[in-house]
Amino acid sequence: MPLIRDTWYVPRRTFDNTTCVETRFTADAVYVRNNLRPDAGTVVFTHDEWRVFVAGVRDGDYDI
Repeated sequence: MPLIRDTWYVPRRTFDNTTCVETRFTADAVYVRNNLRPDAGTVVFTHDEWRVFVAGVRDGDYDI
């Protein structure tokens, strides 16, 4: 989790801030949105849900 809370965070692997998701970590949840269309909607995860999702990414469950 980034050290800065309550701020939208763009991953380091983003190329010129295009086609990526932004995350915002709060004390209660993790918010995820499309950085090119932030008004299109936001998905909200609990911290436990986020941990499970990130573990699945690391394990290759979501490789394209």
